[in-house]
Amino acid sequence: MANPSTYGYRRFPPEEYDFAIDEGLQAGETYKDTELRTLDGETVRLSDYLNDKPLVLETGSMTCPMYAQSVPPMMTLMEKYPQLDHLLMYVCEAHPGELQPQHRTEAEKVKAAKKTKRRYGDDRMILVDDVNGSAHRFYGIMPNSIFVIAPDGKILFRSIWNNADEMDAILSAIARGDAVHSRELKAVPPFSFRAVRTLLMGGIVAIWDFVRGLHRLVANHKKVGNM
Repeated sequence: MANPSTYGYRRFPPEEYDFAIDEGLQAGETYKDTELRTLDGETVRLSDYLNDKPLVLETGSMTCPMYAQSVPPMMTLMEKYPQLDHLLMYVCEAHPGELQPQHRTEAEKVKAAKKTKRRYGDDRMILVDDVNGSAHRFYGIMPNSIFVIAPDGKILFRSIWNNADEMDAILSAIARGDAVHSRELKAVPPFSFRAVRTLLMGGIVAIWDFVRGLHRLVANHKKVGNM
């Protein structure tokens, strides 16, 4: 996970991520209620969206290639499983740069989330964490994690990376009421056109930092065996 002292970094620091260490909430634990913002700037709580259906909660940002490439298949899964609620928590920029810098204020973060919804066609409810990552830290600080939370608040499933293809079977089981075993999903390498285009949202600085740190990122993924 990332070092909390560097939350909201100005430049992407791959050396701060250790995928083998995940201190966020785990399957079987109880979710943490947190204060968030809607795209209209309204203050809400995560519990407001935990109703009578399991909640599929993903984290992401405009400059996160892993999130961007997951949007189309996750939209398909949202339509396929209306028995579940679907929500995105907008967190810090994974690859900030000169075009999309890291957020300095909550207003900037909400603005980035609005732009993300338009550009990526994400039809889920998007709730925005504060600039200090108060909610994100509870959930592990990784840029594109996914959780499924039961109506009673128990975490049914979690992975530090989303993989929509693998999530299909997991969500199918949860929709049927079957138990699932939590595990780390296989990371989908962010080399698709959509993923590369995402880095351009950050700018040349974001692309440079990603390329510079790519070998370390790949090594970290291999260390936990999910690439």
